[in-house]
Amino acid sequence: MSAQDSGCGLLIRDVLALDPDSHWSMTRVDVEIHDGKILAVLPGGSSTRRALKVIDGTHRLLAPGFVNAHTHSPANVLKGLGDGADHREFMWLNQADTANRSADEIRLSALVGAIEHLRNGTTAVIDHFPEQGFGPDDVDALVEAYQTAGLRTCIGLRIFDAPYDDILPAAGFPADAGVENPLTPLDAQAQLDLVEDLARKYDRAANGLIRIFPAPSNPLRCNNHLLQGASDLARRLNLGVHTHLLETRIQSRLAFDRYGQSMVAQLQDLDVLDERLSCAHVIWVDQADIALLADCGTTVVHNPESNLKIGAGFAPIAAMLAAGVNIGVGTDGANTNDNLGMHEALRLAAILPRPNEPDRRRWPTVQQALTMGTLGGARAFLEPMLGRIAAGAPADCVLYDLTTPTWTPLNDAPAQLLFSESGASVSTVIVGGQVLIDNRKFVSLDVDAILREARDVVRSVRHRNSALAKAVQRITHDLLHHA
Repeated sequence: MSAQDSGCGLLIRDVLALDPDSHWSMTRVDVEIHDGKILAVLPGGSSTRRALKVIDGTHRLLAPGFVNAHTHSPANVLKGLGDGADHREFMWLNQADTANRSADEIRLSALVGAIEHLRNGTTAVIDHFPEQGFGPDDVDALVEAYQTAGLRTCIGLRIFDAPYDDILPAAGFPADAGVENPLTPLDAQAQLDLVEDLARKYDRAANGLIRIFPAPSNPLRCNNHLLQGASDLARRLNLGVHTHLLETRIQSRLAFDRYGQSMVAQLQDLDVLDERLSCAHVIWVDQADIALLADCGTTVVHNPESNLKIGAGFAPIAAMLAAGVNIGVGTDGANTNDNLGMHEALRLAAILPRPNEPDRRRWPTVQQALTMGTLGGARAFLEPMLGRIAAGAPADCVLYDLTTPTWTPLNDAPAQLLFSESGASVSTVIVGGQVLIDNRKFVSLDVDAILREARDVVRSVRHRNSALAKAVQRITHDLLHHA
């Protein structure tokens, strides 16, 4: 039997496809998938392979799944909470709703998010987890959830060994609260050792769908030893490093006060600003910072909706694109934008810079925005072939139903994917070659059972954290009246 006549696991036949490598132009193709990867992309109707499953691509559009390059799974069950809070208040409210969760609550929150990600055409996420310190059992529960869901996931394990000075009020955490500050600094070496143990246990698990990265909470909340240790660990084990960076004006001021230079320049001096590093938000930077990020190959993860909702600011995306910075896009946690929809985040990424950029040639284009949502995030994953419809790429792709009003008539597929689609037309989702959603139905997840179990998570956590919630109320009152 010739190679062309041999079988494959999945064949998507005669489908209109968009791919970033062809500048998001549309072609009609057959896509052969085997062992989790795209085996071949051929002219439509020309494949002669036998397949275990054939998907008829007629009236469908095939696109790479989106990469949500910054989110927080503990927040998946916190939609609709905390509107009107600024960054500091939000961070404390978040502690009362996420601390001291059980393994089952961690699992359910991750699964609720996975359902939403997949339904909206997102096939890979970077989950910055958790919101406080963690133990092995917490990560075991999270990995179990993502393995069950089949979502490609990088778990960025949050580490910190310095105070959260950027959000603490002048009086600090109430000493008489009767409860420990969940953000008490932790031992740096113990955290690095734990991350290494978990990376050796789980990195590349689930047929390569799970990655484990060290993820400093924010460089300002970490001493130099921890930042350099995370970077050294990543280089030794071929991991990435994920962090928040310069989300607020306060963080920018603290960096200059502490180091006499910007946080970006300080990271370069520590030799941690490199192509393995991805940084969420990156709002309060100047042109010199942007040049450093571009020169070092560091990925910026833009979170436009979250930035707007908590009033953090406007990331200079047009300037970053002009300088050649690699940009991914994230939704951030569902409690800072109330959804996990990458279509909405990408629309904002495209249009938000326009009013403040008089030169329309510098406006993000449709193609640039879609590339941010695929290849840009893939670089943060350290997966260079992710986000493509091409031979050798991971088979993470989404089929959209072209018979819906969103796509009728089909005028400009890339523009409609960015500006018109909400995720409502997603009909089939494939991750690692496995069909997870088929004709709008989950193949293996019992969605109703998961959602039913998750309905009591917030109530249970709030009851457990009642003393912490009272302390948080005192902190937020202090922040509000001593701004």
